[in-house]
Amino acid sequence: MRLPLRHLVLVVAVAVAVLAGGVLVPMWRQAVERNLDARADPHHIAGNLYFVGAPAITAFLLLGADGDVLIGGGDHLMGHKILDNVEQLGFERKNIRALLATDPHLDEAGGLADLQDATGAELWASDANADVIAAGGFNDPSIVYTPYRLMARAGINKYRAPRVDHKVKDGETVHVGALALTAHITPGHAPGCTTWTFTVRDHDRDLHVVHRCGLELPYGASLTDPQQYPGIRSDFERSVTTLRSLPVDIWLTSQGREYGRFRKYEASLKAEDPAGPFIDLEGYRKSIDNAEAAFRKLLAEQERK
Repeated sequence: MRLPLRHLVLVVAVAVAVLAGGVLVPMWRQAVERNLDARADPHHIAGNLYFVGAPAITAFLLLGADGDVLIGGGDHLMGHKILDNVEQLGFERKNIRALLATDPHLDEAGGLADLQDATGAELWASDANADVIAAGGFNDPSIVYTPYRLMARAGINKYRAPRVDHKVKDGETVHVGALALTAHITPGHAPGCTTWTFTVRDHDRDLHVVHRCGLELPYGASLTDPQQYPGIRSDFERSVTTLRSLPVDIWLTSQGREYGRFRKYEASLKAEDPAGPFIDLEGYRKSIDNAEAAFRKLLAEQERK
């Protein structure tokens, strides 16, 4: 006996609802819970530099005799993971004296308030990032895609606001005892995007480290007039020039996949020189070339319209 079409539709709808409610939703919840607590092995990179972040979003600890420096705050779920990683390596969270911000987005600044509360560290951010970070991501000029802007106004991308203790300018150096880290403002991804450079002593060699701020353009960015955000085109071109001028042995980014975090870590476990796999000038240059090519392609497409 064949069911009438309307009955068949009803049966299918019920079956789908049962599948979703009884199977798919629990699976989705389990996946979310696993992701919320996803961990990455903290590890040594070179000299006094350590990775203490999560699988996708990074954070780095630089040890110093008079206090440590933490670069990157991760998202609003990462603060406790970063601190757990610091202590798993045998270091003390209370030794962290300075937090260095890179950009004001949720995935890279959302955990700063938790880290600040737990460590008592002072937060350093660029002039252009500081007000956005201090407002918990509100009124971010690098959010230009209309649906994202509406989400931002609704507070969906907002995070708990940290206290910005110091505003840094391009070329300014932050000192914590003998540690010295220099800020290079490399806008494009965000107007105040901050690249941090420093040197680590690894055995008998000095290695130049660049924590490169993102080069991915904001989604929906307009490179032709009216530019969104205003000045983004010249910002990006200037940043590429700046980044190519920096001395580099080891390069890092807020997105672990971008600099090959897991691949380099795995290689370091087997290497005679554990820092060797992280020394990657070619990869650094290629990352900039790829970002510039994507920029040129988008610009050409927008100019043809």
